[in-house]
Amino acid sequence: MTTANYVVLESDEQFSTLFDPTSSAVYAFNFWATWAPPCVQMNEVFEELAAKNAAVNFIKIEAEKFPDISEEYEVMAVPSFVIVKEGKIADRVEGANAPELAKTIAKYSKSTSSARSGNASAPSLGGNTSPSGQTALSAEEMNARLKELTSSSSVMVFIKGTPTAPRCQFSRQLLEILTAQNIRFSSFNILADDEVRQAMKSFSDWPTFPQVYVKGEFVGGLDVVKEMVANGEFQALVPAEKDLKTRMDELVNRAPLMIFIKGSPETPRCGFSKKLVALLADQGVSYDSFDILEDDDIRQGLKAHVDWPTFPMVFFKGELLGGLDIITEMVENGEFAQVSAEVKPAAA
Repeated sequence: MTTANYVVLESDEQFSTLFDPTSSAVYAFNFWATWAPPCVQMNEVFEELAAKNAAVNFIKIEAEKFPDISEEYEVMAVPSFVIVKEGKIADRVEGANAPELAKTIAKYSKSTSSARSGNASAPSLGGNTSPSGQTALSAEEMNARLKELTSSSSVMVFIKGTPTAPRCQFSRQLLEILTAQNIRFSSFNILADDEVRQAMKSFSDWPTFPQVYVKGEFVGGLDVVKEMVANGEFQALVPAEKDLKTRMDELVNRAPLMIFIKGSPETPRCGFSKKLVALLADQGVSYDSFDILEDDDIRQGLKAHVDWPTFPMVFFKGELLGGLDIITEMVENGEFAQVSAEVKPAAA
């Protein structure tokens, strides 16, 4: 496909280069996340629409990797699609609604094409890009990316599809085995990134999928894992995890003041988490934190466990205080002083 009007965002600096709010150009932003299965299909739809609507500039934005951009465009869930015209939000499509997205894009593509009739074409977004629209990586960069991916979780599986929607019987069988053994794992959908898919074959020296890594080391494919599970080797390599409720109870009580955020206090990955960290720093209190982006089981389970739908969350002595708005209010009305009095001051 033509990539002149389609880019996968790599940095905030790149966004500043690609997006010109003073121009009359129409931009379509796709806010997505790796952990959300509906994004897989909608990413493909977005790419197909880019090929059919050359008058619109398409930018694919990983929402939690670029929290400031997501906050600026009021993204509360993924997938979310924002149409920007003349620097302002002109339209929005929420969720995996392909027909509505296609209809909306067509509307702005038509108006933009008409306006440009007889004029010079819009500036190209793309540079040296791969077929997926992402800037092609050098061999060294790809190797570094694969090392990061394979080590991103104690058990990392590379499958076709997602854990909730596997796209081949071998991936499905692997997921069933891991689930039956109560083994926590993270996954990467190789159908969503053909560059990674092809590079992994050489990286692992293994021609097929699924592929399983444990603690950054390649273990094998489905048959190898089956054999290891049958003789007990895999369980010894990866001990079964505690049940989810036990893990959540231990986490909320890990420190007197415990926060669950996106990212870390040093590198928060959403605007609300960033504001909470700054607020607690102003109060001079010590706390521990947990990055909910690193564990989707905790992320989803905690919402139901405490009946609170959003992050960040703040716990004091194992009890939920609330999110950013409530903590802000407690600070403003003096109630948070009671918490501060029982928590050690932050290290200077």
